[in-house]
Amino acid sequence: MQKYTADFALIAGGSEVDLFSLQHWFEQTDADIFAADGGIIPVLNAGLTCRAVIGDMDSIPADITQMHAEHTSFHAVSEQDTTDLEKLLQRLDCRKILGFGFMDGQFDHALSVLNILARYADTAHIVMVGARDCMLVTRKSVTLTTQPDCRFSLWPMGEMSGISSSGLKWPLDTLHLHPQGLVSTSNRTSAAEQTIHVPADNQTAYAIIMDRVWTAQMLDAERF
Repeated sequence: MQKYTADFALIAGGSEVDLFSLQHWFEQTDADIFAADGGIIPVLNAGLTCRAVIGDMDSIPADITQMHAEHTSFHAVSEQDTTDLEKLLQRLDCRKILGFGFMDGQFDHALSVLNILARYADTAHIVMVGARDCMLVTRKSVTLTTQPDCRFSLWPMGEMSGISSSGLKWPLDTLHLHPQGLVSTSNRTSAAEQTIHVPADNQTAYAIIMDRVWTAQMLDAERF
């Protein structure tokens, strides 16, 4: 399987993308941009170029492929057992990834993205940013530096116990979390630093969701 290697990558999907935000992050980082199939369209609309487009290519007009083949690699993957996002992540060897165009739009697509991020939680530090939120999915303990009185939601993707926290208005200590039971959405920060401690043997992925203004801090979050 062909692999693309990058230290930091911006990835784009086919749902709603804030073009200004995409341009801002490219200007700040000069990162390589990869698109999942039709995600190339918002990238082009932002005046940017993809290093590669990966997917089944069912959402890209033929003229786009022809016009941009000189500067962009179009990597077609025909199998239908994975989504275009997973096709991309399978072929991207990258330590840190910031994604656009995956959180908004159809809710079933967003659930699919959450499922994929849970399975790739140990592969890379992946942050998704949308119209309102940014999200990190991990199995590890996490420390973020933001500020007091911010929305801080934690969504367990399975059974979680033995958790502790600091810097949250409603601590998670001693709580037993489960997606069909108790969760921790709409919590608030109570300090400039927030830490979620999970047991060393934790196998359950969980999502941290905050306002998108904390995207940079979520990218810099320490996982341990």
